[in-house]
Amino acid sequence: MSFRSAGLLLLTAILAAPAASRAQLPKPNDEDAKTLQAEVAELERSPNTIAAEVGGYAVTWGDVADAIRQLPPTLAGVPYATLYQNVTLRLAQEEAVVLLGLKEHLDKDPFVQRRMHWAANQAFADAVLRKAIAPKITDQALHDVYDKLIAGKPGPEEVQARVIMVTTRADATSLIQQLQAGADFATLARQFSKDGSAQNGGDLGYARLDMLDQALGAVMFALSPGQTTAYPVEVNNRYFIIRVEGRRQPPPPAFDQVRGALEQDILHVGIPELMQAALKTAQVKYFGVAGKPVPNK
Repeated sequence: MSFRSAGLLLLTAILAAPAASRAQLPKPNDEDAKTLQAEVAELERSPNTIAAEVGGYAVTWGDVADAIRQLPPTLAGVPYATLYQNVTLRLAQEEAVVLLGLKEHLDKDPFVQRRMHWAANQAFADAVLRKAIAPKITDQALHDVYDKLIAGKPGPEEVQARVIMVTTRADATSLIQQLQAGADFATLARQFSKDGSAQNGGDLGYARLDMLDQALGAVMFALSPGQTTAYPVEVNNRYFIIRVEGRRQPPPPAFDQVRGALEQDILHVGIPELMQAALKTAQVKYFGVAGKPVPNK
């Protein structure tokens, strides 16, 4: 549909998993990223191929490819078949929600129409700006940014932690008391944790701060190796007990691993200048809160 948004894509089954469990996703490497790029390119070669039909509307391979490109790079290590299935499902669900809205004639609501117009303008303006800046995104420019900002510098700090997740504060408090009395964290995690890491004794492996829920990450990075939280950490009506096992400072990521992020950096630097230039070429008249024209500065 012409007014599909990407909002529900963040609700894929993978991203909807418990916050702590996301750190358990297989870490993507260069080969993972290249494989995913190749799979997406294959979808784009036949963009009109139907992936799903919802009430007479089609979800196409092109739609799926666009959606996968918007997912976080950390998901590159997830099996492609899993990504494809979950993204297609969420797109189909989004179409179903839109159909409900159409039946209620929400597309005629003035507020909804303004939101749709704003979203369409935003997407089109983004495409215009990207096309204008594309000539500046050369291999040399990307390598220059990489050498200046990343090469020779350590990567972001990572923390290895274990968690126990339970559904009540009372259960979490009881488990903390058992740990303080000498109980083994991994054993309790296997017995009581509701998180997907339970079978691994609560071990999340090493994770960067940006891979974790904000509240959990803040606590994990505040603890030293060997320390356990003295109080439960509440996140979305779940209670976490956290133990930090180790810290490390990995080497800088390879150029290919951060190429996409570097492209975004160049885009973000160039966009304000282009927007100002575009504004100067257009006939713009400003009006104040009183509805009277305001002289341009």
